Amino acid sequence: MNSSRNIAKMPPATDPAALLEKIRALTFAKTELELYLDTHPRCKVALDYYYQNIEALRELTELYESVYGPLTAAGNVSPDGWTWVNGPWPWQRADEKTDNGWEGV
Repeated sequence: MNSSRNIAKMPPATDPAALLEKIRALTFAKTELELYLDTHPRCKVALDYYYQNIEALRELTELYESVYGPLTAAGNVSPDGWTWVNGPWPWQRADEKTDNGWEGV
């Protein structure tokens, strides 16, 4: 593992599917690093890589949410109220019907 590699410098994807794939990959790597660090808590290389990973994950998640909307309910930060229920959901294609039947209050 090369600790000098800066994964936060990954180019942002404009395609939502490609961006979601990068987020999924970083989320998987984060979980694996957490498991590794549970058994190797003093491994500086893994810890450095973990911090790079979570920073890249945070940046890509913020990018996705700023363009396409929240990935989770916790990402619902809007002055317009609770927008989590507005579509499309992260797993839906952009051309799918997104009317969820809810009316704003």
